[in-house]
Amino acid sequence: MGEIITIIMIFLTLLTIFCLHKTFDKRGLYFSVVIFSLISFILSFKISVVLKMNINTSIIILPEIFTIFYIFIIKYGYKDINDLLKITFYANITTSIIIAIMNIFVPTITETISINMQGTFEYNYKILIIYPFMMLLSQYIIIKLYQLVSKIQNYIYISVSLTYIITGLIYTIIFYVLCYLDIMEIKYSLFLGISTYIAGLAITVIDTIFINYFVRGKKVIK
Repeated sequence: MGEIITIIMIFLTLLTIFCLHKTFDKRGLYFSVVIFSLISFILSFKISVVLKMNINTSIIILPEIFTIFYIFIIKYGYKDINDLLKITFYANITTSIIIAIMNIFVPTITETISINMQGTFEYNYKILIIYPFMMLLSQYIIIKLYQLVSKIQNYIYISVSLTYIITGLIYTIIFYVLCYLDIMEIKYSLFLGISTYIAGLAITVIDTIFINYFVRGKKVIK
């Protein structure tokens, strides 16, 4: 079941990016990065089972956020890329604050959202604090690495794959060790990070095919 849901989410996410960009051009990428940043942040509190591996559910959306950055760079260059960074960071900070506030509210008898959110800040406060800054760091690394790799060669598959392999590894080591260190034993947090990283690599392969189709005819802007 987890595999089917994952595939559907990847398909819907890529379809949303395509439709929003076709409708609103550059602004569509801004809209997409805000939407998926919110979803990815919320999913970062969840763990699901895919192909018998425990993964952090946010990895389903995380590579799609990076995909938006790749598309933006290839189509529009690096001139306005800082705006995309700022929008993502502000969206994540706002989400973190909203989740923390929801945890403070006393829910009514029939209201279930706040009940489900109770304890989020108390037990997962490190995710609320670390995630926005970890995403900002990852996206900054994505931009710099992609710029460096694309200067050496102009093949999208290699540029995207190498960039994610390095960035995903840095994200895995920092995020999963810091966020889950007190919640579970370090070996289990590392296993979670490794399995999530592997899942991200597989999703990146799908995203790379999408990127290549989406920007066909365009050269990597150096």
